[in-house]
Amino acid sequence: MFLSIRQPVIAAVLTALFILFMLPQAGSATLQANSSALPVPDPRLQPEDVVKIVLDALANNDTPYTDAGIETTFNFASPSNKAQTGPLERFTVMVKGPVYGVMVDHKSHELIELVMSNNRAYQMVRLITASGVAVHFAFRLSLQSDGQFKGMWMTEAVWPLDEAVEGISI
Repeated sequence: MFLSIRQPVIAAVLTALFILFMLPQAGSATLQANSSALPVPDPRLQPEDVVKIVLDALANNDTPYTDAGIETTFNFASPSNKAQTGPLERFTVMVKGPVYGVMVDHKSHELIELVMSNNRAYQMVRLITASGVAVHFAFRLSLQSDGQFKGMWMTEAVWPLDEAVEGISI
């Protein structure tokens, strides 16, 4: 009789342990499932494709989940860019800050001019911010020459071209 009472208790404990330790933390299962669906670098993408993917993602930052646009932007940051701006949590704070925050949930964007030189590309863009203000940014991309991203265009830097973005003078 002692054994029959013990078996359901052991089963309940094992089930609870499985739930606690084997399943992802609350919310992270959704994040992980959705993260794999976000765009990532691909050797078929050209510099203007990368910029368009990033701008489309930032314009719809919270689709399919909160800050997915910023995460997509981070996916396309070069390894050297990530070394300076990462990890993702730090990158998110930077993108939501005064210089780049106008890019998040912007109304529209236009790719203006692309200048290519060897394995570098410079893409100028015009954004209409959520508040209706036109701002300009430049993207510097490079074709990765080694590592896991060899042969892929990735963002090295982004900077505002206007004299002031949200009160920040450059």
